Amino acid sequence: MLSFVSMSRVKKIKLEIDDEIEFPILGLSTALGDYRLAWELNSKLNLKFERSVEGTYFSIPDKSKKTVDYDYYSYVSEEDMSKFFLVKNKQKGSTLFSDRDRLDFFLVLRDNFIYDIEDLILDLRKIRGVIAVFSFSSSEFEFSEYLND
Repeated sequence: MLSFVSMSRVKKIKLEIDDEIEFPILGLSTALGDYRLAWELNSKLNLKFERSVEGTYFSIPDKSKKTVDYDYYSYVSEEDMSKFFLVKNKQKGSTLFSDRDRLDFFLVLRDNFIYDIEDLILDLRKIRGVIAVFSFSSSEFEFSEYLND
């Protein structure tokens, strides 16, 4: 005996994947130099920021579409699955973000499985020489797409 089962039409579900994952970026106002701030972060937060290797830069086009190379410090921990970058806002005669020119550094928390952001902000504000800390989202910045390391 042969029987047919009536089936209703199959629903199609469209899956949209957002490639851009938002991550926090902290803006720091400080009188400390880049090496001193990296040292303070390493000491107070038990991190290991290292200066980028000579010839390795964070390159981003400026408003005139000319590529500008920025030195940076990075902390990468496979154990903690975390990746942080410390970028000085003003260097080599150029400003990374002229609309935020009062900020001296950006601490980019590309992958963060270590810190609660609010606790990190409080810890950063306790560092001698750090005047202010502001929280942003990567969606507010164009340069976040260049941080793939």
